[in-house]
Amino acid sequence: MIQIIDTVAPIFIITLIGFLFGRSKFDLHVATLSTVVIMVGLPSLIFSSLTSMDMSLERLGEVFLAAVSCMVIAAIFSLGVVKAFGFSVRTFLPSLIFPNSGNMGLPLAFLAFGDIGLRLAIAYFVVIALLQHTVGMTIASGKYDLGSLLRQPLIYSVIGVLIVIGFDFTVPNFIVSTTEILGGLMIPSMLILLGNSLASLKISDAGPAIVVAIARLVIGCAAAFGTIWFLGLSGTLAGVVFLLSTMPTAVVTYVYAERFRPDPEKIAGAVVMSTLLTFALLPGLIHIAKAISLH
Repeated sequence: MIQIIDTVAPIFIITLIGFLFGRSKFDLHVATLSTVVIMVGLPSLIFSSLTSMDMSLERLGEVFLAAVSCMVIAAIFSLGVVKAFGFSVRTFLPSLIFPNSGNMGLPLAFLAFGDIGLRLAIAYFVVIALLQHTVGMTIASGKYDLGSLLRQPLIYSVIGVLIVIGFDFTVPNFIVSTTEILGGLMIPSMLILLGNSLASLKISDAGPAIVVAIARLVIGCAAAFGTIWFLGLSGTLAGVVFLLSTMPTAVVTYVYAERFRPDPEKIAGAVVMSTLLTFALLPGLIHIAKAISLH
């Protein structure tokens, strides 16, 4: 119980700091912080973590496959929920499929499983992020934009990781140190941004928001257990897959809803309710993830 509290408390506290900033008169320039996180912090964290870990291309491929498997299973169940409740596919489907494996998932994986958990979570998150900015945006907008994918810095950091691991290059120490320092800003920044987002989002229609919140959690559990069973995962990777798959609705789904859909307030409510539900159940989710990792 003490271990779970030690894991959950920092998430609550740092997210609360972001929330209080969002409700205060202090001007937290979210656009600037988000840009720094996406353009500098995230690529640095991906590169420094994955190149410093003794991970083969086969192991990396296993993590990538697990993430894809979770998303395929989640997409199938999510489409069923959308059809069953008569929701708009373009509005609600991304919010059911995509978990917040970045803002919440990465810090939780680090606090629950240490550096190994963080590195596995980063490899998992790369796939989720790529799918969010391609498939997720395509569903919301109704059109495919290859340029948006090519503008994502994480693409090039992943390419760099594959080159280093594939050719067994030795990364110069100054690059290792620089990317480690820059990557260090990611976890607190992402939680602060999450809290700030929660402070500005409002629930306009509680019915769909509650349905999406519960369905996202159930779908995440189903996708995780299905993937762990199908791929025969075990140890820390199995625990990380469960933890990241069960995260709440990704905030980025609201960003795309606001950009492309006429009813973004419905997704805002879903993000808030889903996040609150996950926070309430976080001790239990961490306990299950740790139990899974021991098998």
